[in-house]
Amino acid sequence: MGRSGQKPRKGKKHPEHLAKVGTPAENERLQHAEREAVLENMGIGGASGWLRVVLYSVVALLVVGAIYGLLVLTLR
Repeated sequence: MGRSGQKPRKGKKHPEHLAKVGTPAENERLQHAEREAVLENMGIGGASGWLRVVLYSVVALLVVGAIYGLLVLTLR
């Protein structure tokens, strides 16, 4: 029981409940948390969205270039 002069709690008026285990919403939340954890381990967890897009593009170009290089070397 609170006191009559006590300040009300700050924050959300209606807290959101977690989804049930195994539901699509819960699975999406877990996948998002896992991706964020991987990015934190790689050192780019706090990076902005455009920086992540640039990094993903560079990695994709390197992979495509490596595959192309292997194909050129094996066909000679």
